[in-house]
Amino acid sequence: MRLFVDTSVLLAASGSASGASREIFRLAAKNSWTLIATPYVVAEVRRNLSVFPADAPSDWGRLSGELLLLDDVFTVDRPAVFTPAKDRPVLFGALAWADVLLTLDRGDFQTFLGAEFYGLAILTPGHFLTREREAKRLKVD
Repeated sequence: MRLFVDTSVLLAASGSASGASREIFRLAAKNSWTLIATPYVVAEVRRNLSVFPADAPSDWGRLSGELLLLDDVFTVDRPAVFTPAKDRPVLFGALAWADVLLTLDRGDFQTFLGAEFYGLAILTPGHFLTREREAKRLKVD
């Protein structure tokens, strides 16, 4: 499964050794998940790392090596009514490259959380892990 991880998830995973965002990275290989980001997302992470704990940059350095970096996508070939212009590249990149968009950004993705956008599931890391556990697809050991 291809998971697009947005800036909020990457920052949360870099800023804390616990929590669902870090768990996504810990479980990715065991569950055959490909973690995807784009240069747009990576640039946002780099801009915001300084407000996180001192070890966040080194954790980010390690975690970023586990990402498949694919091209940014700024337009789509279907109607898209989505107000926050700054997060269009996140939504469109996820739509182009992934099965699921993982985000903690309730401000910009509030209307989409728990729903789908042209077949793309949009979930928080915690909800994604719960969904996989309930479907008996989650391998933890």
